Amino acid sequence: MKIFITNIIRFSAFGIIFIIILGLPYLYFDPFKVLYDYNSFYETTAVTLDKDYVSTETFIKNSENLDYNSFILGNSRSIFYQVSDWKKHLNNNAICFHFDASAESLWALNKKVEYIDKKGNNIQNILLILDYSILIQDKPNTGHLFIISPALVGESNIVEFHRTFFLAFLTPKFLYAFFDYKISGKVKPYMKKGSLLDDRPLDYDLSTNEERFDYFENQIKENENIYYSQQRLSVFYPRDTTNQKFSKKCIYNSQKTLLENIATITKKHNTKIKVIINPLYDQLKLDESDLKYLKSTFGAENVFDFSGINKFTNDYRNYYETSHYRPQVAREILSIVYEE
Repeated sequence: MKIFITNIIRFSAFGIIFIIILGLPYLYFDPFKVLYDYNSFYETTAVTLDKDYVSTETFIKNSENLDYNSFILGNSRSIFYQVSDWKKHLNNNAICFHFDASAESLWALNKKVEYIDKKGNNIQNILLILDYSILIQDKPNTGHLFIISPALVGESNIVEFHRTFFLAFLTPKFLYAFFDYKISGKVKPYMKKGSLLDDRPLDYDLSTNEERFDYFENQIKENENIYYSQQRLSVFYPRDTTNQKFSKKCIYNSQKTLLENIATITKKHNTKIKVIINPLYDQLKLDESDLKYLKSTFGAENVFDFSGINKFTNDYRNYYETSHYRPQVAREILSIVYEE
């Protein structure tokens, strides 16, 4: 028994020492940018960040000088609705902000709308970019790329939040890639697997929290065939473009509660809200009962369904890959939405 207790103490001491040793570089480098204050999160990093946290902290910091009144909400697909395009359809006093998050959930999206309301912003316009993947998620996301910012939940998850990031740092896969990057100064192909690091050229506007990939757009304009190489084309799987298929139903009672809360807040502010269902490459049409519910909640004149088989989803050239469509599609959708 004495030997067993001695071994437990030794093992525990080794674990504590190990954590302390790795804790020092974590505190020094702050790889995920969640420990210290930053003017811009994207200035000097190749590490993939939690966009929910980036968006929230940027909103808080910028709100000291900018009185935002117009918001684009959704997952990473919503970033291609560029503010310069949206403002053409809004009043001159619109001050716009991208409040997006990676793999956004309906639960977290509702928290963002609640937070904006509690902060006292006048919510004049909302562009709500939805799809099945958002609507089905009625609970908080987990993982260091998706956990919700503590500010949005009254700091109630602050311990779990920082624990999540430190444990992500301790994973051998990330540790190896991170220190290899620090030593070599290069983002190597293996580092991009699992979204550990990202070296895609990014144009970022701090005031609107808008990400743009102008580099890829310029590549496509210069030579479409070079961008859509055999490797890129390999991800565009064949689809049945004649027989319409539908997504599974995704709006149940818990989703209805969240959506009705968003609708209540927008009615309180007399918000001009536009709900857009993403045109995804999979060409699955949103469930008819789900679409009917969205129209009854936000008004049929405010809900626009671009899912399924249509001119946008038929052409692979409207996509960077099978998940994200290009700004030209978002631009045309905005014209359709606001002209109607």
